[in-house]
Amino acid sequence: MKLISRFALLFLLAASASGEPVREGAVVAELVPAKEAIAPGETILIALRMKHDAGWHTYWKSPGIVGVATNLDWKLPKGFKAGEIQWPQPERVKMGPYDAYGYHGEVFLSLPFTAPADAKPGTQVKLKARASWMCCSKTCHPAFADVSMTLPVSKKPAPPSPWHKPIAQARSSFPVANTHWNSKAIRRGKMAILTLTPRKNAPVKAPLEPYFFSDNGLIDSDVEQVVFKKESGVISLRMEISEFGPDKPTHLTGIFYTKSGLADRSGAVPIHLKVPLSGS
Repeated sequence: MKLISRFALLFLLAASASGEPVREGAVVAELVPAKEAIAPGETILIALRMKHDAGWHTYWKSPGIVGVATNLDWKLPKGFKAGEIQWPQPERVKMGPYDAYGYHGEVFLSLPFTAPADAKPGTQVKLKARASWMCCSKTCHPAFADVSMTLPVSKKPAPPSPWHKPIAQARSSFPVANTHWNSKAIRRGKMAILTLTPRKNAPVKAPLEPYFFSDNGLIDSDVEQVVFKKESGVISLRMEISEFGPDKPTHLTGIFYTKSGLADRSGAVPIHLKVPLSGS
């Protein structure tokens, strides 16, 4: 009897941790959980799953000179909290003739979701959010959609949901801390020059086509970055500063990775950089 009850409980959790996909324009969006339920005081991952029609894309947190980042405006029961979106590695995308940063195909924008310590096991919490995004191909369309999900509250941490694996896979593309490069950034007028020198005895894997994804709009996404490589392994990127970026930047911040934003045969991984920006 106990075994039957356990199977019934797992079936109930799997059936209850769910939401309804919503189509808005060229995107199907829904909220999905990494676990089947949430325990009192626990923090789990949930994600906005976005599936784009072929040829369409939405945008990264720092889209470039065009585009608008996806956003979630939450309406949650008292005590429940949703954190900030944690963004996977973006790709270079085209909005008409312009280069920008975003996502195509299927993407999972995950975030931490926390239950209050006094959440009652055996109840269900309704997560609601107003999602907004810009979806582009040859033209662009702003979109708004109400997304929701029902999540059971359990006594103990629940097992992973069917969405755990794709959410984890998306998070595996997050940039890692810089441990392999000495970095220097200089501003010269409308240009910024980033120089990366391999650290001694560091197992450096350099992208075949190095590129810098600016995460605060400082670098113009639509101007090609000029790359210089030396036999010593030193890499320099000459980049144009965007007229839409911060007025008085103190650092060059973003991701050093491949030009496409996709893995290449070099084995390089995305690296997060925050480099003091010197010069006039």
